[in-house]
Amino acid sequence: MSMAPWMVELATAALLVLVLLADLVAPRGKRFVWPTFLGGSLVILGLAVFVRGDAFLLGGSYAADGISWLGKIVIVIGTILAGAVSMDSLPIQEKYHGAYAALLLAASLGMMVLVSSRELVTMYVGLETSAVSLYGLAALAKRDVLSLEAGIKYLVIGALSSGVLLYGLALVYAAAGTTSLDGIRAALGHAPSPLSAVGIILVLLGVGFKITMVPMHVWTPDVYQGAPTPVSAFISVVSKSVGFLFAIRLFSVAFADLRYVWEPFFMAGAVLTMTVGNLAAIAQPSAKRLLAYSSISQAGYLLVGFVGTSSAGTSAVLFYLFAYTLANVAAFAAVIAFSSSTGSDRLDDYAGLARRSPLLALVFTFALLSLAGIPPLAGFIGKIYLFSAAMERGYLWLVVAAALNSVASLYYYLLILRRMYFTEAPLGAGPLRVSFPVKAVLLLTTVGTFWLGILPGPLMQVVSEVSSRVFPGP
Repeated sequence: MSMAPWMVELATAALLVLVLLADLVAPRGKRFVWPTFLGGSLVILGLAVFVRGDAFLLGGSYAADGISWLGKIVIVIGTILAGAVSMDSLPIQEKYHGAYAALLLAASLGMMVLVSSRELVTMYVGLETSAVSLYGLAALAKRDVLSLEAGIKYLVIGALSSGVLLYGLALVYAAAGTTSLDGIRAALGHAPSPLSAVGIILVLLGVGFKITMVPMHVWTPDVYQGAPTPVSAFISVVSKSVGFLFAIRLFSVAFADLRYVWEPFFMAGAVLTMTVGNLAAIAQPSAKRLLAYSSISQAGYLLVGFVGTSSAGTSAVLFYLFAYTLANVAAFAAVIAFSSSTGSDRLDDYAGLARRSPLLALVFTFALLSLAGIPPLAGFIGKIYLFSAAMERGYLWLVVAAALNSVASLYYYLLILRRMYFTEAPLGAGPLRVSFPVKAVLLLTTVGTFWLGILPGPLMQVVSEVSSRVFPGP
């Protein structure tokens, strides 16, 4: 059996060991840890992009297909960007940098297992491997009370959601008699039993926690604010992306014939998630909390595309995950650069940023406008695809609600821009220093955001081809 389709997972596990060995060689420095992490991650990205093949392992429980291929690319890109912005901005001692990098890789490895799984037990193992690593990352700044609080809240609410999800999966297994996704679809048919219907709803609630769907979003603002900012960026981008791929696997494969059971819940969740996220973001005094609620609203837009047809909805979600990854990482990188120089996370302190650091303000502007869906940035094209997928199912009212929410989101994004460009900087405020790794991330994500906004065709062609192969029907 060829090992090529599984090289990304094997290489990630090997890099995890290498990072720990590098940390052992230099336990109180980061001169070996980060070059090893970034160099190895770039190699893994090359493997993720170029080593592609359809194959099955463990009797079909583990698959290398188009969704897992694109999912791993998003995971590796998010991991590289999160690692790059972490090098000079972590609020932890240098001797813990090795543990931090190892936890990033462990979370990524668990997510790779999750996106490749086609069986409930394997999925749950991947999910919990990543979740435990994320709990540790959120609480790694031990001297910061908010970080410890974020880690504890994330752990408690995450354990509760995992329990709900596991109970739902157990009910589905009891009703279907199998843990295979294809087997579950064949066993449940078009008419679910009360047992399987309850199981599906519990699974939906558990998945809702991972994708920050209202009302399972309550952990998000506190965790994003308390965790180190690079960790918040990683959770908001990579963990959310994997959560949606998890939902695609479950609901568009195992429960595909039972759309009338779960689809109304996702549609209601989409409207609530967009609305609550946007309205709550308006009153936030903190940049990280505002981006947390913005991230919640973005999950609502993704849900709009998700309820479209299996093929069109999946391709729209996959495209938007790339656009969202670039824009959101850019926004968090700008917040990291600002807070590293000023020690502040308050939005009022962004006053006059355009005069103190014109390029930083400009990049932050592009990121926010992409999240708002303004052309010619990637977020605009991504939302067009999401809304078109919902229109194919005839959900005009849902698209109208999403469009109105997109307009509403402009209000709080423009509030930030008004502070940066039209408010005087505090007396004595000087230019900001931005580290080279953060500058590189800001440049790459901004270029990527414009590229996907102006030339979306190549990526859309790839995701459409992947979706049509996985879901050949309408």
